Amino acid sequence: MKILFILIMLAISISSAASAEDNTSAYWTLQGIDLSGQQKYEDALQAFDKALEINESYIAAWVGRSEALWHIGRYNESLTSSDKALKLDPNHVRAWIMRGVTLHGLGDFNGSDQAYDRAIEIDPAYGMAWNDKAWLYYKQDQYQKAVDYSDRAIRQLNKELAATLDTKAVALAKLGKNDEALQYIDKALDLTPEDSIVWIHKGDILKALGNQTGSDAAYAKAKELPEQVLDESSV
Repeated sequence: MKILFILIMLAISISSAASAEDNTSAYWTLQGIDLSGQQKYEDALQAFDKALEINESYIAAWVGRSEALWHIGRYNESLTSSDKALKLDPNHVRAWIMRGVTLHGLGDFNGSDQAYDRAIEIDPAYGMAWNDKAWLYYKQDQYQKAVDYSDRAIRQLNKELAATLDTKAVALAKLGKNDEALQYIDKALDLTPEDSIVWIHKGDILKALGNQTGSDAAYAKAKELPEQVLDESSV
């Protein structure tokens, strides 16, 4: 859910470089991004590897490879790939975000926080870095900080994305502010009505509000939708 924004930005950044030929690093990287968007991460990994066989210095392929490896739970390899990208460009914001996401998956909250801070230092307006930082604090039970950072993400993005709204909603729920949390989760669902994780979060919030019928309906809706392929740190 949250990492999809990285994929979209990667695709935008390299689309103009893609060749009509089918054997360039740009071509194979775009193939990898497309396959990742379809949750075909093993196939995506092969595409990124082909891109790097052609040009081992192709940064977007290293970042995409990091993302694909993260999704299949190969966190140490994911970290190596993001670090390869950072050796090529120490100021690559999306590589720093992937480093933060991967360190989070490895349980290194301090290292993850430092990576997000570095991304924010390079580009303070990169809203998803603020959102990922919010989620990191949420997973450490620091819910008010999670709310504050999700608000910062919304301000920096100058728009409400489902990921930031969802983060704020679940943090508010942990603070016992379930009525307010429900408002934000509904806004998230207006933007991504097919996201099963957000429906599960809505079910949790309705259950906390004592609305068992609504909660059951939300959980049932989640089961009807494609399962989101996320690691345990994302739910």
